[in-house]
Amino acid sequence: MKGNAWKWLTIGGVIALLVMFGLEMSTTGIERIYGPMNGEEYTAGAGESDYKSETEERITELERELAEIRRIAYGNGHEGEETRLQGIPYENDQPAVNKLADSTSGLLQSASSKGIRFVVGLFDGWMN
Repeated sequence: MKGNAWKWLTIGGVIALLVMFGLEMSTTGIERIYGPMNGEEYTAGAGESDYKSETEERITELERELAEIRRIAYGNGHEGEETRLQGIPYENDQPAVNKLADSTSGLLQSASSKGIRFVVGLFDGWMN
């Protein structure tokens, strides 16, 4: 009986450590995405806030740079006019990587759906 108590105590301690480690990792991941909390309550989608993380500021800066590059590349005219620089594709053209990724994701989605239906069919037949 004494040996079992130590075994259960060890298992409980290991589980507690794993839970604490998981909480720490998830907090770190959330802070990496949303920024540090600093004791303030954070509610997603609760209106506009004045807080901008470094990532959001960088995205805004990159969007401004992209708009400037497009203005230079396409000129002040619209897309498709002759003011466009040579070698710059139209925006409606998708790169081959995107087309490949779309077809791969469709294939994986259909395989996943068919696999789930197969497993459900097995258990449905076994239960009935």
